[in-house]
Amino acid sequence: MDITKGNINDNKDFIKLFLISAPFFPVVFGENIKKMLNNLFITKNNLFSYQHIYFAKKEGKILGMILCYSWKTKNRENLRTGHLMLKNLGIVFFKRIIPLIKLNKAIGRISKEDFYISNIAVYDSFRGLGTGKQLIFKAEDIARKSGSKNIILDVEKENIKAINFYNNLGFRKITESNIKTRNCILSFYRMKKQLIGFGSN
Repeated sequence: MDITKGNINDNKDFIKLFLISAPFFPVVFGENIKKMLNNLFITKNNLFSYQHIYFAKKEGKILGMILCYSWKTKNRENLRTGHLMLKNLGIVFFKRIIPLIKLNKAIGRISKEDFYISNIAVYDSFRGLGTGKQLIFKAEDIARKSGSKNIILDVEKENIKAINFYNNLGFRKITESNIKTRNCILSFYRMKKQLIGFGSN
C-alpha cells in the first residue's frame, strides 16, 4: 500500500470518499454539493484542494483518502475557501449561510499548535486492511514536520465505530457540539491526540 499526494485526476474518488466521511454535508450545502466539491478539489489554495489530500493506493486502486492541514494553512486559505464556495453555490450560499456559520463555529476551529484532520474515509470493500491507520500515520508525520503539537479532528457522535478507531490510535474526546439545521441536529465530538517528538523540519 502506498500513500500518495492527490492530483486533479483523483476528483471522482475524492467526491465519493468525502461524502462517505461527511454524509451531513448535503444537508448543509444542498444538492449542488458534488459540483462544488469537484471545483474546490481541482483548485489550488483552498481547504478542499487536492494539495491537502493524500490517497491510499494499492495496485493502482484508490482505497481511501485523508484531508488534513496545519493551522497556518487554515489561517491562510480559510477566507479564499469561503469565496470559492460562494462562487460555486451562488444564491444557494446565502440560503445556507446560517447552518454554514454554525458548522464553521462548531468544527474545524484550531489553534496555532494544532494540525487538523478534516476528513478521512476508506471504501467499504477495503476496510479492515489497516488503510485508515496508515492514513492517520501519514497525517501524524506531516503534522510533526509542520511543527504541530496536537492532531485534532471532529467526528459525529453516532459514528461509534470511528470513535473507537480513533480511541485505539490515542485520540481522546475533549469537547462536544451540536448544530441545529432545518432538517436535523448534527452532533460532534472533538478529539485530540498529543504528538510525541514534534518539531519543525
